[in-house]
Amino acid sequence: MNRKWLSLLTGALLVTLACGLGSASTPAPPAVETVVAATLQARTANPTTAQAGIPVSFQNVAWVIPSGLANGAKSELVPAATDANSDPWSVAPEHISFTLTSYSLTEGSIEAVVRVYPASEYAAVNGWAQSSLTRLRTILASPAMPLTNNVLSTVPFYGDAAQQYAAQPRLLPFNGGTGVRMLSQYGQGPGPITKDNSFYHYEGLTSDGKYLVAVVLPVSLPLKATASNPSADGIPFPTDIANTAGLTSYYQAVSDLLNAAAPESFQPSLTQLDALIKSITVRPK
Repeated sequence: MNRKWLSLLTGALLVTLACGLGSASTPAPPAVETVVAATLQARTANPTTAQAGIPVSFQNVAWVIPSGLANGAKSELVPAATDANSDPWSVAPEHISFTLTSYSLTEGSIEAVVRVYPASEYAAVNGWAQSSLTRLRTILASPAMPLTNNVLSTVPFYGDAAQQYAAQPRLLPFNGGTGVRMLSQYGQGPGPITKDNSFYHYEGLTSDGKYLVAVVLPVSLPLKATASNPSADGIPFPTDIANTAGLTSYYQAVSDLLNAAAPESFQPSLTQLDALIKSITVRPK
């Protein structure tokens, strides 16, 4: 697999972590885990109110499918996967997975999934999960920091595929935790952003730090761009993909366009997808 583009996503992480180190002449700051826990408790003090839709429950996880988004969800306890019996990006401890059925957006090959992992165990066996969880904890410890593509968490089970852009990022709580949502498109190399290849991505952490919630939901963007006409929205895709500056400018321009779009202009609407996230409850075992 091409790992070249993964390096573009991780550059700011070391800088962010370095800024949190105290000097020898001043009192040491509280541990990141302590700050994150306090932030999560503050942001999730009030439980989300009940909403209309299809209730889903399996083991210690429950949530609601907003009306019209899907007709149900297949739930399963996924056994632990190791390097010996799976692909590297699939390595994970035993976890819970839901796959939405008859999802409202039928185009494309991206599955609509909600997954809940034991956070520390996942980070211990999967390097992509460790990187994503570190980014998420950094954001939760500093909720005022700008949510840009180079600091946002990534989909751990997508391996070394590059997160080409991140639009509409925002902190979003669920019942007993919080996290960050965004719109993204992934690829093994640079490519144009088209209306049909992106998805809504959420990474969240329970207030006790024990569980990582990872959600991927396909979404159609309010764009005209297609694979055959990638510049249909007036943002030319660079002809020279080796030109890093040109690509950065292109992805930023598309992100700006999407950031200015209304939540209801996406299909499904971001309001509907946010409602799903807010309904999630992960009970302690």
